[in-house]
Amino acid sequence: MPDFVEEFTNAITIRAEGNAAFRLEAFGEEVKERLETAEVVQDLTIMPLQCVGRNRAALRLLGYAEDTADSSLVVLCSTFYDDAGKTLTTTDARASFKAGTGFIEQSVDGYLVDNLEISSAEAEHARFFRDILGRDPRNSLEKIVKLKFILVTDGVMSGRIRSFESDYVAGLPASYAIWDLGRFEDLALSATGQDDYDVDITRWMPDGLPCLPAASTDASMKSYLAVIPGRLLAEVFDEHGSQLLESNVRTFLSARGKVNRGIQRTLANEPEKFLAYNNGLTTTATGVEINHTPAGPKIVSLHNWQIVNGGQTTASLAHFIRTARGADIDTVYVPMKLVTVEADDSADIVSAISRYANSQNSVNEADLFSNSPFHVRLEQISRRLLAPAREGENHQSKWFYERARGQWENQRNAGPASHVQRFDREYPKKQRITKTDWAKYAFSWSKRPHEVSRGAQSNFMAFAKLASEMWENDESQFGDAYFRTGVAKAIMYSDTRAAVMASDWYNTGYLANIVTYAVARFALELELRFPGRRYDFEQVWKRQGLSSSSRDSLAGVAEAMHTLLTDPTRPQANVTQWAKQEEAWKRAQRVPVRLADGVENDLIDASEIRSRQVSAKRERQIDSGLEVVTRVMKCLAELFGSGCGSNR
Repeated sequence: MPDFVEEFTNAITIRAEGNAAFRLEAFGEEVKERLETAEVVQDLTIMPLQCVGRNRAALRLLGYAEDTADSSLVVLCSTFYDDAGKTLTTTDARASFKAGTGFIEQSVDGYLVDNLEISSAEAEHARFFRDILGRDPRNSLEKIVKLKFILVTDGVMSGRIRSFESDYVAGLPASYAIWDLGRFEDLALSATGQDDYDVDITRWMPDGLPCLPAASTDASMKSYLAVIPGRLLAEVFDEHGSQLLESNVRTFLSARGKVNRGIQRTLANEPEKFLAYNNGLTTTATGVEINHTPAGPKIVSLHNWQIVNGGQTTASLAHFIRTARGADIDTVYVPMKLVTVEADDSADIVSAISRYANSQNSVNEADLFSNSPFHVRLEQISRRLLAPAREGENHQSKWFYERARGQWENQRNAGPASHVQRFDREYPKKQRITKTDWAKYAFSWSKRPHEVSRGAQSNFMAFAKLASEMWENDESQFGDAYFRTGVAKAIMYSDTRAAVMASDWYNTGYLANIVTYAVARFALELELRFPGRRYDFEQVWKRQGLSSSSRDSLAGVAEAMHTLLTDPTRPQANVTQWAKQEEAWKRAQRVPVRLADGVENDLIDASEIRSRQVSAKRERQIDSGLEVVTRVMKCLAELFGSGCGSNR
């Protein structure tokens, strides 16, 4: 725990850029990254809010997320001591939950809307919560049907805290969960990179779920066939929510709509024929407990159960039960294939199973991108390409491209303390780039800030489709030069973020929206002012930072974007939602911005860029040949290793 506490505290300090005023927001960003990486929640908006409500009640929350895959609103509460490792007491936890539930209740009943300063962020979000929680379920399939309150803290839970019972908030069922440092550490050490959970099948079927083991030659991937009651499936989904869905399936449902009207008709009119009509589920688990009975094997428990195909069936069942009161679905059954996977390899294996299971429907290769050759190549390059030492440093390091969830943590923790020290020196955490980060940096520079603002997974889907098409057209363009340029864009984004936080005009909130809009508007302004010239990202790579001219320019553009996004005359009250609209970007393009003197020195002629691209493709072709030789040598070593060793 002491080492983890130090690492966690350092991560917050780095994010806060040494500014104590932003430590709460930095804490929020750190837990956001960890929770999103673990697929506990998706596309969290960090927005520290606090105000005084009815009867002088102290109200506050740290952030929120709409999870359209399971029709829930996640509300992030916090107890931030800024003294990591302090004990979180029951009193503190209860107070934090009360402050969060109070904010939601007094938003919905209109008190905050009527009594807060109309231009404040708190009033803006009170209106937002009132609107989304007031949707009429008869008129919308996107009705929020439950609330999930998550308390995050830099403390450690007292042993006296057991759990907080579910109840109702603003008329909706509400659940409560606590993430303390102990739980975050467990997550960091988890082989799957996820928050582990179990599904006890005997709660619905006391004797277990009858199954048929499938013949297999791979002991690490056993398969079972079963027919699962529809009610069991729907109620497990209601309990565990979108965590039950593999990340690509969750993203697909969120983007395309989760409720299939054909399934709804079958459930309403011919429930007994559901088994015959439905294609069924493909699911995975990192552990399965089987009870062998005279009647045959029965599944009694599943560890880390995930649906990789059939998410729409599951969500549609849950929706039907909620909306068709009194409907009988006891005759509804769903065919299921269950594949067990090893925890250490679960991220790659589950992704592969998801790809093949969905190969015949709308969840296509672009949606299921984590195992693509594109990602594998970037991962390979990142493990061998040394970055130049920064000014004032005397050693080189590398940028770690995280193709699969938890790679950085798992590789870092794969050895003793001396290994951890070497790893941190070679791959500093601030030089870790996830695949969704890569998409964010790429689309910010490609002038798509409204798409970036729609959230990591939504933006990643759009980027994945484009990158897949580019790969199919010419994969040789994705070599070392492409990686260096991508890292330089990451540096630009990070330096812009730091410049915003250091500015006297920035208080708190909307940081991610401001930064992506600033980078996009900067890119556009350079095109307009210097036609025929391009930004020289190679120089950013070489110095591992921006020039002062570029940094100052981006800081100025960021201020203009902040003014635009928070303009009181904007057509949408909620700034975060407004930033997602294409109209916001269209208006941003018309905002006049100033560039610092000397920024033209950071540009090169387009002809030089084309010359570099030709050289990069030649370099990539040579690298491809060397990689083939390396793979052949590796295979030969594995095949004849013992013999070679005896002949030395």
